[in-house]
Amino acid sequence: MKRVEIIFEESNENEIMMILRQAKVDNYTRFHGVTGKGESGEKLNNAIGPGINNVIVTIIDEEAAGRVVAAVRRFQDVTKRMGRDPATRCVVSQVDDFF
Repeated sequence: MKRVEIIFEESNENEIMMILRQAKVDNYTRFHGVTGKGESGEKLNNAIGPGINNVIVTIIDEEAAGRVVAAVRRFQDVTKRMGRDPATRCVVSQVDDFF
């Protein structure tokens, strides 16, 4: 099993949810209004760091994780070709126990 975390700009919510639907991922936890600082800058939901992130976490089998990761990479590539920073990151880790 894999734990897949997707951190993304709130404005990309529809695209990320479509990625999950197309990858046939039905179970996830969604965190709204996440703030912080990363490669795409500060997201503090204020004048200093405008914008806000959301995070989706899911525990899925390796095959589904592969589909999600591939789709997130495609989304990043398309966004970059449009001249925008995708501000979307994906973290994948091994899950030894899930109960």
